Amino acid sequence: MTWLMLAILILTLLMLLIGTLSPLLGLLLITLSVGALVYIAFRTLYIHYYAFKRLQRLNGTWAGYMRHVSGLTAKTGNSCFIFLNRDKNLVLDDRQNQVTIENDKIIRIAVMDAGLITKLNDREIADLMGMESHPALHAVRRWLVRNPSAKRQFMMLLYTDGLKSEDAQLNNELAFFSDIEGKGHIKELLRQPVIAVKALYIPKGTKIEELYPGPGQESKRKRIRVSTGTDKIMKGE
Repeated sequence: MTWLMLAILILTLLMLLIGTLSPLLGLLLITLSVGALVYIAFRTLYIHYYAFKRLQRLNGTWAGYMRHVSGLTAKTGNSCFIFLNRDKNLVLDDRQNQVTIENDKIIRIAVMDAGLITKLNDREIADLMGMESHPALHAVRRWLVRNPSAKRQFMMLLYTDGLKSEDAQLNNELAFFSDIEGKGHIKELLRQPVIAVKALYIPKGTKIEELYPGPGQESKRKRIRVSTGTDKIMKGE
């Protein structure tokens, strides 16, 4: 969106300079593009400010901002902040409601190219997440069709068991979060030792046949391991 507004602004100025655009229409386009850029800048600053202040209050070690796509239906908004607090629990915050996911309820966290999800069937995704039951992913696939730009970004899959909401206990819950805006900082989350031991990372550009390689071929499924230092070590599953 930012690059589009910048392109419109630059093209409008160039067309005004060479005289191929009427001044009235040029002024309108400049006003709209500048207004959109100001809004984007203000929104970005607000997101960073809110994340910083909440992370301080939680005494946490990581914060991200992602689009909630599916799962964890108990009061989770469309876009939400996700924090790793001092107790090593994930906190979902949509600025109106807050859901805490205790670390011992997290079975696996997987990060993969969203476009790959459209090519995998439900059984294959369940296998990647270590699930015995088949998740119904029609809503996720429809969302990706409506948001094609999300296919170029990472998606985080969060598999939990035994979560409790106000209404019922959520067993074998699989949630999807999209980094469609590029503010998820997902790789930083995977570097957190408490998350790394439960993480599965599939690099962008991975093909289905690379997930299920033949004899003598290396799988691109990656279990994340973090050493006592700052280096990140990835091992094939």
